Amino acid sequence: MDSIFPSKVEYKQIDTFIALCDGLIYDTTVDEIKDVIAPDFPQEKLQEYVKTFTRPSQTPGFREAIYDTINSNTTNASRSFGILCNILGSRILAPTLTNSLTPIKDMTLKERETLLASWRDSPLAAKRRLFRAICALSGTTIVRLASELHLKAIHFPQRDLRETAYEGQVIDPFRYDFMEKPSFEGAEIYLPDIDVIIIGSGAGSGVVAHTLANDGYKTLVLEKGKYFSASELQFDDHTGVKQLYQGGGAVATLNQQMLILAGSTFGGGTTVNWSACIKTPFKVRKEWYDDFGVEFAATDSYDKDQDYVFKQMGASTDGITHSLANEVIMEGGKKLGYASKEINQNSGGHPHHPCGFCHLGCKYGIKQGSVANWFRDAAANGSKFMEQVRVVKILNKNGIAYGVLCQDVATGVNFTITGPKKYVVSAGSLNTPTVLANSGFKNKHIGRNLTLHPVTTVFGDFGREVQADHFHNSIMTAVCTQVDDLDGKAHGAKIETILNAPFLQAAFLPWRGSNEFRRDLLRYNNMVAMLLITRDSTSGTVKGDPCRPDALYVDYTINKFDRNALLQALLITADMLYIEGAKRILSPQSWVPIFESNVPKDQRSIDDKDYVEWRKKVAGIPFDQYGAAYGSAHQMSSCRMSGKGPGYGAVDTNGKLFECSNVYVADASVLPTASGANPMISTMTVARHIGLGLAKDLKTKAKL
Repeated sequence: MDSIFPSKVEYKQIDTFIALCDGLIYDTTVDEIKDVIAPDFPQEKLQEYVKTFTRPSQTPGFREAIYDTINSNTTNASRSFGILCNILGSRILAPTLTNSLTPIKDMTLKERETLLASWRDSPLAAKRRLFRAICALSGTTIVRLASELHLKAIHFPQRDLRETAYEGQVIDPFRYDFMEKPSFEGAEIYLPDIDVIIIGSGAGSGVVAHTLANDGYKTLVLEKGKYFSASELQFDDHTGVKQLYQGGGAVATLNQQMLILAGSTFGGGTTVNWSACIKTPFKVRKEWYDDFGVEFAATDSYDKDQDYVFKQMGASTDGITHSLANEVIMEGGKKLGYASKEINQNSGGHPHHPCGFCHLGCKYGIKQGSVANWFRDAAANGSKFMEQVRVVKILNKNGIAYGVLCQDVATGVNFTITGPKKYVVSAGSLNTPTVLANSGFKNKHIGRNLTLHPVTTVFGDFGREVQADHFHNSIMTAVCTQVDDLDGKAHGAKIETILNAPFLQAAFLPWRGSNEFRRDLLRYNNMVAMLLITRDSTSGTVKGDPCRPDALYVDYTINKFDRNALLQALLITADMLYIEGAKRILSPQSWVPIFESNVPKDQRSIDDKDYVEWRKKVAGIPFDQYGAAYGSAHQMSSCRMSGKGPGYGAVDTNGKLFECSNVYVADASVLPTASGANPMISTMTVARHIGLGLAKDLKTKAKL
């Protein structure tokens, strides 16, 4: 089949795609953008700007970036992309999609723009899906590759300016040591002094390593990603996302409905998350107890472990400085009587953490994730670490694991590690199922029940006179819970704030044509991005691609209930934006009209006629499957925990795999359902429970 439909896309096919992308954003004039560009932008540079930030085909590195992204995806995705490009490049076949006899490369830019708009608004879901994929891929890429002149135009710090953005902050001097990997194929490393191998280095891994270290046990942590010391965390968005995230930040569901962000570096998600510490809602804990027999979730044991996690990281609301977006939630929510509150930050009691670049790692050691906190005790206790090591499978026989087969990511050399007594998989909800499946484990829940906390974004434009300076405040410090329980079972949507990096803004902005897209990109520092995040009432599946070790098949569709939850959250968000003075409110769906008002903030009422009429109209436009940009930064439940046996989950309530007596899972994949809150605290709490049980088990076995 590969010879007929190659699994790798060629550059000539990419060129057809890029010609289409040129319709998304293309050349403009100074007159079209001068009223939205940053007020302090040098007037003499305007002409240079419109010449250098132009269409994708003229953007340095764009072609190569698309090529790398497509060919790092699953083989099926690459093959499908190649077939699509062949169709679009064919004079015979292309008209079935374009309704034109003119090849895309021969179309004018305006004709390509019109074609994209027709797909966006098509009654056919397949065409809307196609538009969404093109928009997400090309929009984020062109912004990540944008010149320094564009960053100046939107008042976003260039990489060198980030070094001086936070006065008085000191780079964390701590540096981990890593074991050397074998240089020859088939080597075996025997480590009888290591008690536990932990696969992965994220939230669950750090807590387990810390817990075991405090009981005197040594661990070996294996991480497929790369370690960057604090002094090495000097990335721009393009390089940083490529280095620190799974699939270079370009993982998508099979239907292209959702973009998935997942950390893939030493520290996992705790290195790149946004510091939010929210305890597991009690209704969710009760569901875990009632439906899955997870008894400790409904007891004070859970509270004790959760409090320990909070205390260890110094999670609190002290020293918070709210960004404009977070002020909208706090102040707007207060005015309207909506349930809003501050979010605890894992900043270790640091009095001031005004950093908007947490997605690229914390250089100052303030964010207390696995790297800055949990692994420190393990390192001091003699635990060891390996970076850029992919665990291919856990070696096991007759229900007992005796080692791991590994691959050096940098060299491709395969080797084994044996000797440890126990094995903990903490590779995250996307990768843990692949490790377990490759190891021969067959439980039907491995890779199933995947939840993603689907999100989308509402934008509020406060006008040219407002300079948000997003990077001078913490990212996510407030939450509105007004509509987070629409069914009495904790299914609904929370309203938070999104990392306001330009590339994420580009991913979620509603596209209304080249010129409007560009103008909204330039309004970056006048706008806030409000995150709508729903607790899944459905689930999906995930499995690895046997031909590409890091590529993932994520099968997931946001259902009607959850899309409605996002709509209800949109309406509440719009209320808060309006009452706080936003001049424009943008739904994530392009066909929803933009609300515009110049009424001063102090003269506004939620009952203003023009706003009420617009709100009523928006309430009647349901969220379409492909009408908005959807995403996920939370992945859970793909190896869920059960106290009712293997028919209900993959692991027992101690995290032990039902199929293997000395293999445990300790990451977000064991959460029985979506946590209904940013999952770091839920993951760490459950990992603390598993770690304590594992230490007890090790002690018992040692006595025997």
